[in-house]
Amino acid sequence: MALLFIDGFDHYDPQALDPFGDPWLARGKADYLSPQATRIAGRRPSSYALRLPAGPGGGYVKNLSAGVNNLIVGAAVRVAPFENATLMPVLLGVRKANGSVMTFVSLCEDGRIGLYLNDQRISKSNISAPVRGWHYIEMQASSSTGSIIVRVNGVLAIYQTMVYALETGGPLLTAFLGAVPGAYCPVTVDVDDLYLADVGGPINSTFLGDVRVDALQVQGDGSLNQWTVEGASSAWAAVSDGNEATAIRAATAGLRQTFDVAPLPAMSAPAIHGVQLTMLARKTDAGNGRVRGLVASGAQTAVSADLVLQEQLAWHTAMFEGNPNGNVQWTEAAFNAAEFGVESA
Repeated sequence: MALLFIDGFDHYDPQALDPFGDPWLARGKADYLSPQATRIAGRRPSSYALRLPAGPGGGYVKNLSAGVNNLIVGAAVRVAPFENATLMPVLLGVRKANGSVMTFVSLCEDGRIGLYLNDQRISKSNISAPVRGWHYIEMQASSSTGSIIVRVNGVLAIYQTMVYALETGGPLLTAFLGAVPGAYCPVTVDVDDLYLADVGGPINSTFLGDVRVDALQVQGDGSLNQWTVEGASSAWAAVSDGNEATAIRAATAGLRQTFDVAPLPAMSAPAIHGVQLTMLARKTDAGNGRVRGLVASGAQTAVSADLVLQEQLAWHTAMFEGNPNGNVQWTEAAFNAAEFGVESA
């Protein structure tokens, strides 16, 4: 699989409070999120973005599965005005498994794009990304070849080869936005429409360009209805009302529940790079609690790898990069006709 993860920041609020009255950051899909992060209006009408404010707390961190050696990180970013100080805005970057090697894209003091290895700038582009405006930044980092490619709004900005430090120390471990993990966030940065892709996959193996991530809600029960509904008249009503007193539950393995999902927004010629199923779930007993993401398209079904549940509610994601009905790229018609859901494991 090439497409690993997406986040449009539309379906959760990082400032939502837990039972203790503190922000429930675990409900975000990041592995670490700054306690100061807030949800703001996104770059499209009726969408949301994430604000990573300047100051302590860091930014947004997503850990990778084992063995990722060639990664593309892409995101829309907007930088607040800042003084020409020593600390430059960190836009996005990656960290290696040994933790001592980090490479990231930054906005330089003159508004141009810079590439950093640890604390040293190793390249600077002639392409600018003026503050206050949204720009789509993509970086491809290869620990197998030591090469780094940066694109800004679809245009090649930096092509750096033979970065020896990137070739040593094992595979890539983490992708991050707004700040180097564990460090001060130097400037307020807004982010939207994030994707991570492993260039080793059969599709989506190169830059996707300026993409949009749409969060689509369920709007009805599907054809598979094997989970128990609690506190609501139907399964889709239980999972879509934002009320934690209503839920669906499975007591044994192998039970399936699918839903009809809202259609894609009107677009002239949409290209669907992948579908990520996002579930807010928890286990209700001791021992291992696991579920799988499920898609039913035509006569074919497919499930994700097991997702390990926690005692508290948290978001879990499963990526379906291609349509299981023919193992082809998703089309608008195929997506709108498919059902998505969950299987107990």
